[in-house]
Amino acid sequence: MIQNKRIAFVIHGFAMGGAEKFLISIVNHFYLLGYNPIVISLSDDTSLLHELNPKIQVETIIKKSKFDIFITYRIKKCIKRNNIKKVFCINPYSFFLTKLSFFFDNSIEFYLSLHSTIPPSFKTFILNLLYYRVVRNTDNIIYICNNQKFYLRNKYFLPTLNDAVIYNGVNSDYYSEKALLNFNYKKLREAFGFNLTDKIIIKVARINPEKGHLYAIEALSILHEIFQQKAHLVFVGSGEKSYLSLLKNKVAEKGLGKYVHFMGAYSDVRGFYGISDVFTLTSNATETFSIAALEAMSFGLPCALTNIGGASEMVVEGVTGLLTRPNDAYSIAYSWKTILESSLKGERIREYLKNNFNVDGMYQNYLDLIGYSA
Repeated sequence: MIQNKRIAFVIHGFAMGGAEKFLISIVNHFYLLGYNPIVISLSDDTSLLHELNPKIQVETIIKKSKFDIFITYRIKKCIKRNNIKKVFCINPYSFFLTKLSFFFDNSIEFYLSLHSTIPPSFKTFILNLLYYRVVRNTDNIIYICNNQKFYLRNKYFLPTLNDAVIYNGVNSDYYSEKALLNFNYKKLREAFGFNLTDKIIIKVARINPEKGHLYAIEALSILHEIFQQKAHLVFVGSGEKSYLSLLKNKVAEKGLGKYVHFMGAYSDVRGFYGISDVFTLTSNATETFSIAALEAMSFGLPCALTNIGGASEMVVEGVTGLLTRPNDAYSIAYSWKTILESSLKGERIREYLKNNFNVDGMYQNYLDLIGYSA
């Protein structure tokens, strides 16, 4: 391992989500290149920890109480003990807690990687406003799309001296039907009660209010009743039980029990992409540059995405999918209808993904930025 090129990655935890998957992908790649990374986790959520190379050092540092301000010093102590000179933080909370103890210490180079855009609540906006106040002109800010950069710069008055945009990328070899050459798609359909001719719309996202699942259910009702398209809607992801119960009650109210499927969380969703006809996201906040959408595109799936975050930088309308209005069930339903009646699904979408959002290009951009390229 290259000891003098060590880097610490700080994240809020290993919950099931796009930012977490991004971190795991980057850290695993750095390890394979010999850069001996360390991961500092600020919670005991280990849902995705099994995807991290087990040889990678992981330090868990958790607040002992709500007002435990000494966590910042424990983070600093960990960084100094491991002789770290570069620190890569995922999202403003982890950056804030880490940077506080280095506020007057310029020996560390900081990178802030941002994975959300529109805050889901006023409380989150105020907290972010606080977190971003520790960002300095010498810190490196990494946005994952241009729309996010313009929004966050203006919303939080962020410095512009050392910022960059690096799009997310996915492994197009792994997310492909070729990688699942012997996979029994028919058996998967039968396991969940789908006929071979059923149309399937898939949404892979945490089940949180800002992800807009309620609008997706309303849109499916419109798709059935107004557009006469009896498609199925598959939700892959986990969330709070109270919100999940609210969604299930909405499904029952709409009489869609046979058509809406709550699959829970899966670490490998490739089989679901393989049996689906449309990938959708119906978020109204936080969404920035969905890794799940890129995975679906790698399978040749057309995407119907609400036009927030970087959706307009990901989707070429009429080629790789369609954009819809946030909080507008009719707009969402109409996009599904249009895609289901089109021939968008296929190799053209996959080629677009490979040419624009492949993981190898993403890795190289991060290596160049951090200064660890060969």
